[in-house]
Formats: sequence, structure tokens, C-alpha cells
Amino acid sequence: MVREAGNWAVASGMTLWVEITALLAIIGMAAFVISRQRKRQARVAERSAELERLYSEVARANTAKSEFLANISHELRTPLNAIVGFVELLKDGVYGELSPRQVQPVDRIAASATHLRHLVDQVLDIAKIAAGRLEVHTEALVLRPFVLNVASELESLVNERGLSFSIAVGNSLPRVRTDPAHLRQILVNLIGNAVKFTPTGGVAVRARLVNLSAERRVTPEDPILASRAPDTRRPWIALQVVDTGIGISAADQQRIFDEFEQVNAGPRGDSMRRGTGLGLAISRRLAHLLGGDLGVESQLGKGSTFTLWLPIHPADLEPAESPPEQARA
Repeated sequence: MVREAGNWAVASGMTLWVEITALLAIIGMAAFVISRQRKRQARVAERSAELERLYSEVARANTAKSEFLANISHELRTPLNAIVGFVELLKDGVYGELSPRQVQPVDRIAASATHLRHLVDQVLDIAKIAAGRLEVHTEALVLRPFVLNVASELESLVNERGLSFSIAVGNSLPRVRTDPAHLRQILVNLIGNAVKFTPTGGVAVRARLVNLSAERRVTPEDPILASRAPDTRRPWIALQVVDTGIGISAADQQRIFDEFEQVNAGPRGDSMRRGTGLGLAISRRLAHLLGGDLGVESQLGKGSTFTLWLPIHPADLEPAESPPEQARA
């Protein structure tokens, strides 16, 4: 009996020792896992802090870049305005009549100075938008006479290329609450691009009311156009510039809205034709500032359609008549 009890005690002791060893192993493993987890969390925290620091540095650098561009562009514009002004005085004969030999060089100076001022204005605009310093002054305007006025300024450019030019903007469209200066800038850029990249055929500007409210359906709607609206729950005016030009490949249709990106830009030595690649980037950002958007549908060799979406206030859904003097314009 004593021997059996001794054996039982030894067995119990061994079992207890095995259990204690296993428990210690489990505790050790748990401690190891916790230690690794804490180290991993510490590394993640360090990386997060480093990423936050880098993000802050990039944000500061981007802000500094935008401020620098805005300031330097503003400083460049002042002497450029003076150059353009004095050249105009020379052309007007304020300082004496120009000889036939002087006319062409003065015209080239005027064209180059005006082009350079336009480029500086574009850089200033993109810098102001990036820095959040571009102001929006909203007015209620009737779209048809506004579009006709802008189109009349560009009609000579269209005629020089031998293109047809049509406007389809109805008098019954509601008023648009927007910034006229920014809207004009977008339209001038879109029509100018359409003319630039359309060797034959024509350019058209058209506007349609896209109102998805079942209670207030003002005009028949194109379901495809309506589905592309930035917000299908509210009314919009889709102001479109359509051309029969060279078109844009599907791979480039988003890239053209990036800063300094160009498709078919022309020779590098031809600065006036090549431009900066900022026009569409500025236009889309201005569209966003106006509460809308700018998109494109295009096929290579078949032309392009740029659609500017302008939001409509529900109170303005009643048709607005054009003033008689504007309608005649």
C-alpha cells in the first residue's frame, strides 16, 4: 500500500509538473505574442506619425507653391499689362504713325505679349483655385443672351477656320444663378478648343434642361444625358459644346482635365498653338466652384461633346423671358 501510495504521489507530482510546465509555456507564449503585438503597434504608431509628418510637410509645400505661383503671377501680370498697353498706343499712332516696315513687328509684339498675359492669367487662376483664394460672385442671368454674347466674340475665330457655328439655347430655359465671369471663361475655353481641334465641319453650342422631378417635367429628357447628371435628384442645365473634330481617345478623356496635360498639343516651338495644358483643368475646377461639373464624351475621328452642368435653384424653374434688347442681340 505504501509503495502504491508512493507511486501515486510520484505520478501526481509529475502530472502537476507537466501541467505547471505547460502553463508556464502558455504564459510565456502569451507574453511573447503580447510583446510582439505591442512592438507592432509601436511600429504602426511610428509609421502613422511619420506619414502625418510627411503629409503636413507636403501640404505646407503645396500651399507654399500655390502662394508662390499666385504672387509671382500677379507680379508678372503688372508689367505685361503695361507692355500690352504701350503696344496698343503704338498701333493707334499715339507716338507717331508707324511705317509699313514697323507694322508687322509691332503686331507680333502685341500678339506675343497678349499670349503671354493669357498664360500668366491661367497660372494665376490655377494657383488661386488651389489656394482657395478665387472668389465667386453669383448673379441670376438669362442663359441665351449670355451665350450669344460670348459666341459673337468668337465668331471671327470660327469663320477664319471655315467652320459652321450654331447656337441652340432656348429662351424658355430658367435663369441660372452663377458667376458670369467664371462661366464666360469656361465657355470661351471650350469653344476655343473646339475650333482649334476641328479641321472641317462645325461647332455647336446647345443647352438642355435636365429635370428629373416627376412632378415638374418641363421638357422631354434624354435618359442617357439625364443619367450623367452630377446629382440625379435635382434639376440641371446641361450646356454643351459639340464639335466634329479629331476627337479624344477613351484613354485620354480623364487625363485632359489634369494640370499641364495635353493631347495633340502641336509642335513644342509653337507656343501660341501649344498652350499650357491648364485650360480644361481650370474649367473643371471653375465648374466645381459654380456647384456643377464638366465632362466629355468623344470618339477619335468623330468629334467631342463637352458638357458643363449648371445647377438650377428650384425657385428658378419658371421660364424666364429675355429682355427685348438682349433678345435682339
